Amino acid sequence: MIAQIELAMIAALKAAGDAGVLGYKWLTLDTYPDEWDAYLKEKTNWRAPAAWSIFAGARDVQMTGSSILIEGAQFGLVVAAENLRNETATRHGGPAGGAIAEPGSYQLALDAFGILAGNSLGLGIRALQPRSMHLVRPFDALKERPVSMMALTFETAFEVTAIPGADEIGDFATLHLDWDIPPFGRVDGDLGAPGVQLPAPADGPGSADASDHLTLPQE
Repeated sequence: MIAQIELAMIAALKAAGDAGVLGYKWLTLDTYPDEWDAYLKEKTNWRAPAAWSIFAGARDVQMTGSSILIEGAQFGLVVAAENLRNETATRHGGPAGGAIAEPGSYQLALDAFGILAGNSLGLGIRALQPRSMHLVRPFDALKERPVSMMALTFETAFEVTAIPGADEIGDFATLHLDWDIPPFGRVDGDLGAPGVQLPAPADGPGSADASDHLTLPQE
């Protein structure tokens, strides 16, 4: 469900842009990267208006009968605008009525609130509630581009069905591993077989190059 919510958030932005209700289209929609440096090296051609969604945690998780209730689930959205005119234009946008729409980061943030606030995204979750908005300070990977970014936070709640019978799973008592080891040296456990074969282990199926078989102590 968490991944579905992240993807549904950016899908809702795309739908609004494609429908023409915003006056512009989102040109980059993705989930938030763990490493911006690596992300920007891989996606050097990303373009604004852009938005990235991410799950940021939950305030409370509790059992409710046969379900698990995720309360106060926090989802973030970072929007980015780019404008070559000047730094102010990255936030305020370009001149109104221009041939090409030039939304600034403020407009992107407010539009995203308008699209997502009160929206359950068709997923059966509690409707997204807006919680915060703040300016994102430029970081090194983006300092070469005239970009302004805003971070938005939304809150929701949803239930996850507990896995039936999970409490009946037996104890972890035995671990067996078979290993496939590349040939080395002049060891050959079977001169009649093609290639070099290590001697088969005493335990296990007997077809592995080596094996580990552990029996764990039980209380």
